[in-house]
Amino acid sequence: MKNIDSSEDLVTIYSTMIKSRKYEEKLRDIYLSDKKPLFSIAAGKIPGEMHLSAGQEPSAAWMSVLLRDDDFVYGTHRPHHTAISKGVDLNRMTAEIMGKHGGLSKGKGGHMHIFDTKVNFACAGIVGSSFPPALGAALASKLDGKDSIAVAYGGDGSLNQGMFLESLNLASLWKLPVIFVIENNDWAISVETKDSTPLENDAIRAKGFGLPGVHIKDNDPVKMYEAAEKAVKRARSGEGPTLISIDTYRYYGHFEGDPEVYRPKNQVKELLAKDPIKIMGAELIEKGIITKDEDDRINNSAMEEINQAFAFAENSPLPIGDDAMDDVYAPVNYSINPTTKGRKIPMYIAISEAISQEMEGNANVLYMGEDVGKYGGIFGATTGLLAKFGPERIRDTPISESAFIGSAAGLAAAGKRPIVELMFSDFVGVTLDPIMNHIAKNHYMSGGSVNMPVVITTAVGGGYGDAAQHSQTLYALFGHIPGLKVVVPSNSYDAKGLMISAIKDNNPVVYMFHKGLLGLPWMPYPQSTVTEVPEEEYTIPIGKANIVKKGTDVTIVGIGSTVHMALEAAEKLEEGKISAEVIDLRSIKPLDTDTVINSVSKTGSLIVADEDYQAFGLTSEIISTVSQKLFGKMKTAPARVSSPDIPVPYSQRMEKYSLPDSKKIIDAVKEMLKR
Repeated sequence: MKNIDSSEDLVTIYSTMIKSRKYEEKLRDIYLSDKKPLFSIAAGKIPGEMHLSAGQEPSAAWMSVLLRDDDFVYGTHRPHHTAISKGVDLNRMTAEIMGKHGGLSKGKGGHMHIFDTKVNFACAGIVGSSFPPALGAALASKLDGKDSIAVAYGGDGSLNQGMFLESLNLASLWKLPVIFVIENNDWAISVETKDSTPLENDAIRAKGFGLPGVHIKDNDPVKMYEAAEKAVKRARSGEGPTLISIDTYRYYGHFEGDPEVYRPKNQVKELLAKDPIKIMGAELIEKGIITKDEDDRINNSAMEEINQAFAFAENSPLPIGDDAMDDVYAPVNYSINPTTKGRKIPMYIAISEAISQEMEGNANVLYMGEDVGKYGGIFGATTGLLAKFGPERIRDTPISESAFIGSAAGLAAAGKRPIVELMFSDFVGVTLDPIMNHIAKNHYMSGGSVNMPVVITTAVGGGYGDAAQHSQTLYALFGHIPGLKVVVPSNSYDAKGLMISAIKDNNPVVYMFHKGLLGLPWMPYPQSTVTEVPEEEYTIPIGKANIVKKGTDVTIVGIGSTVHMALEAAEKLEEGKISAEVIDLRSIKPLDTDTVINSVSKTGSLIVADEDYQAFGLTSEIISTVSQKLFGKMKTAPARVSSPDIPVPYSQRMEKYSLPDSKKIIDAVKEMLKR
């Protein structure tokens, strides 16, 4: 640490590092004291893993003087130094770590999932997951013409993930005001940096993306501050992102209780001899910037604040068990009924019209995805919208689903209402982490303080020869994830109303449209999908099924494509004097089982038709729920018509054999009723 200047900023940085270190020392004492004589990770006031950042304070302390409350910071699973440096409420953070109701997230997040909306701080336990949401927060700032910035933290272990590389590319491409900080402590749990990358240092990676890369050696807080100061000025002035890599270290194991068999036993002693806090304190005293008495006051003041935080946490009440059921979904308040019948238009035009009307009425709505701009969406969902709203709000992206879909979490946290398109539901594997672990869970893990008004649109379904990687529906996969809402329209009227509802909802909604129902001129579709659609804005309640045909002998439940198969089957069954009631679920999550149960109570028989795979799917869920409610009251055993548990085959003959159709539904009804 050289050329240190006498400044208030440097004293603040030093004080912040002391507070971070002393906080973790006390936290560690409490954590371990309840786990003696034999270590048990579940024991004590603070259960679970505990990742301490002692030694890494220089990477974050600069934020205490260079960032504002309206700047966003996304931290890692080792978050205490970043949280303290950003000004997170110490009392409520401590209560959260102790699982108390007075915690930042009411005890729902714990130490790896700290959210403080007052200072725009969040962190997560998934390695590399901080980068995409920081993109979203930075993009929101840029769209609004603000000079606030975003900072994303990651360790050396995160640098070889697609999320990191995709995020660097998007940040540079869009000149986003974001700073990527890499804390290279030389260990990704037990894997040394030299065994995971051939590069001399992490900052070299910036060159490939056309952005500045700065390498800070020796865990130097002053050099880190100087580099960050330039990066902040660059971001605020609209010049774009910066990558800063600092060689730092952790004094403790990856987690408390880590046997640390992977690193030399004398390494920590050598590192402690280079403790940046002791070095900086000595230099501040030597240069007359502070006195020994002032140094003591800084230490005492830190401990006073820390003791107060732990006292607050100790005195905070524990949550009760059923508090766990709260905060899964944010409250919603929207209901618009149409007053006119309208005109007949295909589904893809109805979807585009809904998006257009919501974008006109709310400047915070934007649409991102591959080929959604000039092309109008591969399946027409954004037809005509680029010319109307421009490339900032109808935003074409690279093939970087993890980055741009993950960025929706940051956009939503910053007040936007993003719609992001996953071209085919089959592609969800590359972006499941941001959807499943962040977009779906952030409202809950934040104790209800962070809303995620995100719409994820995706095309589903087979029947046209596109084979196993482009023909799945995967309803059950999305429906299985808590925190998501899932809708599937079967006709133009529902397509528009459900899209408007999805955009207005304060929760993440997966909007799944079947390719074979859209009414595209180049793909066959049943004419029954084209219905009258009002020109005006209207909503359809998410989680409410629709009885599309009344009947008395059997209930047929469908979703998306199978609704039309069920209607066709019901028409033919009438010829044989069988009266079928057909229900269009419209939503998978929440699932309207009440409508189904009421119908089956009347008919006494149930058939569920679904294009998704049979095992662990929608058919099983509905049949199980209805059977449990109406046990012993049904006239016949329930049946289902669904796709077998095989990848969707290419050959038309094999594909037709495997997918549900109206004949299979008719046969199932006749077999059930013995007619």
